[in-house]
Amino acid sequence: MFSLGAATMTVRPTALLEDREILALLKQPGQQWAAPVTGWTVETGEDSLDYPTIWVWVLLATNQQFDLETSQEEFDKLDVIRKQVRERIAKSGDDRWVYVRFRTKAGQAELAELEREEALEQSREAPA
Repeated sequence: MFSLGAATMTVRPTALLEDREILALLKQPGQQWAAPVTGWTVETGEDSLDYPTIWVWVLLATNQQFDLETSQEEFDKLDVIRKQVRERIAKSGDDRWVYVRFRTKAGQAELAELEREEALEQSREAPA
């Protein structure tokens, strides 16, 4: 008679690249991206399920925001970039899950302004 208890799955990456190493992989010369990329932000940690994870934010060379008018062709380009990022990291030997997100120049500027306002508020609230 077999007794099946609760199985515990542990995910352990074979190689753990540091944020700066991942950035270096993405910035390697010669990579042709599906759309013009002007920058990257990388963060490593654990996702909501406590799995080791890499988050990559791709800064696109456009001032347009994504909206319902964005063409399928543009979304397809983003999907190609997402696959390229994941493949490049996987080829390095790091098998963590990679979340790829996109920001436009306009979106990045908006985020920077929000962060600046938040920092200003916090400095005003700090005790003298």
